[in-house]
Order: sequence, then C-alpha cells, then structure tokens
Amino acid sequence: MASEFDDLARTVAAIDGPAAVWHRTDFATHRRRYEHDLERVRRLHRDGDILEVGSLPCHLTAALTLAGFSVIGVDIAPERTPALIERYALRVERCDIERAPLPFDADRFDCVVFAEVFEHLRVDPQFALSEVNRVMRPGGRLLLTTPNLYSLQNIARFVLGHGTNDPVAAFSQLRRLGHMGHVREYAPDEIRRFLRHAGFRVTETGFHHYHYPRGRKGALARVLFAVLPRRLRTFQVITAEKAAPSPRLSPLT
Repeated sequence: MASEFDDLARTVAAIDGPAAVWHRTDFATHRRRYEHDLERVRRLHRDGDILEVGSLPCHLTAALTLAGFSVIGVDIAPERTPALIERYALRVERCDIERAPLPFDADRFDCVVFAEVFEHLRVDPQFALSEVNRVMRPGGRLLLTTPNLYSLQNIARFVLGHGTNDPVAAFSQLRRLGHMGHVREYAPDEIRRFLRHAGFRVTETGFHHYHYPRGRKGALARVLFAVLPRRLRTFQVITAEKAAPSPRLSPLT
C-alpha cells in the first residue's frame, strides 16, 4: 500500500495552478482515511467494476486504480482535476447525482463507494441514494463514509454556541472549488434511516478519527479519542447491502 500512496503523493505534490493548495491540503489531511477506505474496499469487493460516487479530487479514485481495481467515478465537473485523470487514465463520468440519473444500467455494480459526499448534498439526497440502489446488483455492497454529527469536536462547538461548519465558507466553495461545502452533517441513526428508506440493509457502523495536528492539540486529541467512546469519533464508516429495490424517484426540476 505504501508504494501506491507514495506514487500518488508525488503526483499531488507536482500539481500547480489554482487547485494546488486544495489537492495538497486534502491529501495531507485525508491520506490515512484513504488508506482505511482502500482496505475496506478490499474486503467488500467481489468482482467487476467499482463505482465511486463523487470522485474529485480523485485521490481515492487513483489509489483504488493503483491497487488494481477497475473503477468508474462520477462527479459534477471532472475537468477540475485533469492532472490525476490523465496521469492514471481514470474513468470519471460527468453527472450531477442530485439532479440527473446515473449514466449506467440497472444492476451494473457489485460494489459502490460513497465516501465523504453525503454531507455535501444540498438538493435531493434521497434521489441520489435511489440511483445508487438502482445501479447496484441485488446483494451489492455499499461503503458510505460521512462526518459524525455527534463527534467530540462538534459537541464542543455546540457547547460554545457554534454550528458544525462555517456556512459562509461552505457556500463560498461553490465559486472557489466548484462544489458545495458541508451542507449538513448527520447523526448515525439518520444515516441508517436514509439507507433503509433507499432499500439498503446496514451491516456495520464504525467510527474513526484519522488526522491529528502536530503539537499539544494533536497530543490531547490522541488521548481523548483513546479513552472516550468510539461513537464520539469524527467519521462514520457504514457498510450496507442492497436488500430491496429503492422507491423509484424522479429528479426534482
């Protein structure tokens, strides 16, 4: 695994232009999460192509490709990261998953990755999940990761009178990066309800924290996350199976 991510790290470091800071910051912050997601996919994948929903910045897409998986991604604007798409010959289709059907036949994929995307959806997450269900085979496996509304950090923010995210920064990302920031973070039971409504059976829910800043703040976080209940960690990692067809929904106009 180290060689796969080392190659990707060199490619990210060489990116220049307006997106360079985004790529480098994201990769440095989320590398351990990418590694963890890759290991999850190794356990979930059985055969055929993997669908990755919301590919950009394509770091996980590239890591999966380097690991030998056949991956097809979808993203609202794939042209935002040409360096990685060209370097690794990635397949990333254009699709606004809240407004248009996925460009694939029904029962196409046995494994779908929906990593750190759900919290960005601002129009119709139910339609997006219904489409994921449609293109999955019966019994197909879904890996969905998203921030935990009731993480230790968020509870501290609530106590101090703050929200989970800066709304100005979240909406500013539409102009700066081409996609929305975090619209809403969800409690674990809320995610399970979304998935059940979309025809999925949740098989496992885990909680993880990956990135620790340097210095005293990072050291304190390591101690707290080691002794506090796991449900207070930052990220939810949910695996689910397609148990039934989702209610067929049409995109909102």
